[in-house]
Amino acid sequence: MIVFHLFIYLLALHIEWAVAPGNNYNDEYMGHEGLVEVLGGDIKVWWFLPRTEYMKDEDFLGKFNTELENFAVKHGGETRNVYRSHSDHIGTIFFTIKLFLTHDPEELWNAHKDNLLSYGEVPYSRASRIMEHEDFKKAKVKAKLKAKPDTPNPKEKRDENITLLPKSADSVFERAVDLNEVEVLEEPFEDLQKMSQPKGAPLSELHGHYYRRAAKGRGSTVYVIDSGAWVGEKNKHKELSEIRLVDYLFAGPDPGSDMVDSWSEFYHGTKVLSRVAGRRLGTAPLANIVVVQVLNKFQYQTVAHMLDSILRAYDHIVQTKPKFAILNMSLYFATGDLSGAYTSGEGNIIQKIKKDYDYPDASPEQEAAGVLTTPEAVIRLSRYLASEIDKLGNAKIVTCTSNYKDAPDGLLPANEMLEFPKTVVVVGSTGLDDKAIYQYWDQVRVYAPSSNVMVASFDDVDDSPTILPTDGVSFGTGTVSGMLATFVSEGVPIDDAVEHLYKLAHSRKPPGVKDPEGYYTPIAFNGVEKSEWPSTVGDQEGLEEYILP
Repeated sequence: MIVFHLFIYLLALHIEWAVAPGNNYNDEYMGHEGLVEVLGGDIKVWWFLPRTEYMKDEDFLGKFNTELENFAVKHGGETRNVYRSHSDHIGTIFFTIKLFLTHDPEELWNAHKDNLLSYGEVPYSRASRIMEHEDFKKAKVKAKLKAKPDTPNPKEKRDENITLLPKSADSVFERAVDLNEVEVLEEPFEDLQKMSQPKGAPLSELHGHYYRRAAKGRGSTVYVIDSGAWVGEKNKHKELSEIRLVDYLFAGPDPGSDMVDSWSEFYHGTKVLSRVAGRRLGTAPLANIVVVQVLNKFQYQTVAHMLDSILRAYDHIVQTKPKFAILNMSLYFATGDLSGAYTSGEGNIIQKIKKDYDYPDASPEQEAAGVLTTPEAVIRLSRYLASEIDKLGNAKIVTCTSNYKDAPDGLLPANEMLEFPKTVVVVGSTGLDDKAIYQYWDQVRVYAPSSNVMVASFDDVDDSPTILPTDGVSFGTGTVSGMLATFVSEGVPIDDAVEHLYKLAHSRKPPGVKDPEGYYTPIAFNGVEKSEWPSTVGDQEGLEEYILP
């Protein structure tokens, strides 16, 4: 009997967990018309792409937005379930509408197909469909959103009336006058030492030191487009205490308002930021930083959020006119199946995928009518935004390959490098032996350490701030973004910065070692030659307080 009661108790716990996936459900879960599977997805996010000639046509755009809102309300939603990805400078690139999975906005497509290029289900990266959100609940159901216990920082709600300004620190970072002065740090982390390892010099000759110029990204602005970041006045991580945060932007649909990073994403954005501008881990600790949070207020993302985040960064660059801007994108778009995976036989990212997304289905009739398939829609928007950033003249995109060895060549937005080689930089990954790991793409011209890379994060047990090793090309991408920002702050012309990065990059292949496969790829180098090394550590004692956290 005791065993039976224990079984019933455990079963009850299991059921309570099961009806609360993602912590967006509650114990009084009611579903939608009894059609929602407890562990299945229950909504779809649809998008509509206006034709180019209507992207700035407010008569059509305003009318269509109203029709979308009316459709959402008619089918159990609210007007806020409609999102318009809009720029004052280039117009509206898409609308989204969030609906229960049993509803389909095809009637709106049929009514306005002369004004639209495409409509369909927005691709996303989760393995299961998106779960219902609390704003979809019936009125009598109270939302019960649970935060992770002992979150490292309280949620910092952004006051829209506050203007964030670059931090003016009186720390060791600000002491140098000559931007090309070489600083030397006693650095135990090899991934950083390798960034200052000149061609022909074995790592042992650095004697545990890391050399860098005093410019450190000063005057450049890096847009960290990621999961978010623990930054701002309530940040408690020493590594991020000198971040020169100038703004924090939110991507939609359902844009957030709290300056946070997601533990469900393993604090990915915070880790990437530390490689860009951390006190000791960053290659550009004096760069101005704008965080663009891709995850929405429900802590998930779709391709629509990624594209909207690029648009948010683009608008910010146009409005604020930074001297030099870098969009760091340690991510790529899901254009394969609904989980974002690329299975055997589906390696070509340009292919028309018929089975994985709802509408359009790539039928000959639709193709003849000029209707874009879902993958084609993603490709079009990626190319369009990259071309607009290319036109700015003062901006670059730094993105990455994949962490999957068998991923197809030309992931997006990395594939844009082929069209815009002076604007888009793709970073590859190297392992502890300085050979290429993960995905190898023969078009990539610069690599960075991506195995056992030190990043700022929080302990899995008690959430205390720490520096820990991790793997992934995302973090090497942050390193290269900071390095590119620093080159421009050193005086390298913006038009020459990318080629300068490539010319300095060199293989770390040991003398006499054969490399028939070509796996010793060119790793980024910050340009501080051996002849420039100071003879002493110098005035770096200000950093010695935190060799380890």
